[in-house]
Amino acid sequence: MQNNTRVCFNRYLSEVATANRLDKVTGEAFNYSPVAQQSFYEMVSDKADFLKRLNQITVSSQLGQKIGLGVSRPIASRTNTDEAERQTRYVGELDGDSYHCQQTNYDTHQKYSLMDSWAHLEDFSTIYASQIARQVARDRLMIGWHGESAAAETDIVANPLLQDVNEGWIAKVRKKQPHRFMGYGSDGNPTADTYKVGEGSGYGSLDALVFDMTTNLLDAWHQDTDDLVVMVGREIWVAHGMALLANSTLPTERNALSTWFASKTVAGLPCIMPPFLPSRAVIVTSYDNLSIYHQAGTLRRTIIDNPKRDRVEEYLSENEAYVVEDFGKFAGVRNGAILLPDGAGGWA
Repeated sequence: MQNNTRVCFNRYLSEVATANRLDKVTGEAFNYSPVAQQSFYEMVSDKADFLKRLNQITVSSQLGQKIGLGVSRPIASRTNTDEAERQTRYVGELDGDSYHCQQTNYDTHQKYSLMDSWAHLEDFSTIYASQIARQVARDRLMIGWHGESAAAETDIVANPLLQDVNEGWIAKVRKKQPHRFMGYGSDGNPTADTYKVGEGSGYGSLDALVFDMTTNLLDAWHQDTDDLVVMVGREIWVAHGMALLANSTLPTERNALSTWFASKTVAGLPCIMPPFLPSRAVIVTSYDNLSIYHQAGTLRRTIIDNPKRDRVEEYLSENEAYVVEDFGKFAGVRNGAILLPDGAGGWA
């Protein structure tokens, strides 16, 4: 590490110590202070716009019942009080579901040579911290969409999308209420069912598929809420746009194409392509129905300057859980169950 890099790095360590109410950072593990913890969450969310829209909730216990934030159901009623007492109704989800915050390690290192290239920049501290925050954001999205289990020993080669780090949102619904997903059986295992989306098929358009999902998979009181969003994978996004483009010579189709690219709506709902969502998945839910729970006091960090390897090593960990607040407000189609036109008159 060059001398000017050392000055910048020591200044950064001093900033970290101050933020966490430490005398200095010594290479030993420390817990984030509540203020520093919140700043870290905000920095991570800034690296992925989709994360900003979700719930980031701090919980006190490692195990517990999910909070049900944003969940709502009808409560209006009338009772003949001459015959019976009025009864309250719970606005949360009736089918209770527990969460389990699993320790997740985000361990990284920065080579001296890379840090030397930042030393002349005034925002050295921001650049250094952003390197970690950016990958934490990416990892959380991968886990949320692809996570299947929390293995005692993870294998990045066998599970490159972090399938074994934690149980994500899709896995939660598939295992707890598989009837919310097209393409899964009652046991939560994939079926051989496929759904053709395109001209001349059972679903002539993505709009038809989404309308069917909304009508038949969501609880009745969620079907017309104003916060639903259609989330699609990359292949579905491209196929829908290309289908509109292919027929854009017709005035009505030109209007449809214009509407799609201007407002990106499907079946009257906003449509987005979240990072790392499986390429042929389609999900209808709301942003506030997806949460990441963080157990208070478990965000820990160790910073070690290791000259033996010419690098600075970071050991960061936290107990986290991925939660769907209301299964009745989540509808999906299994990735791989949707067939699209192959351009040769068939489906693939």
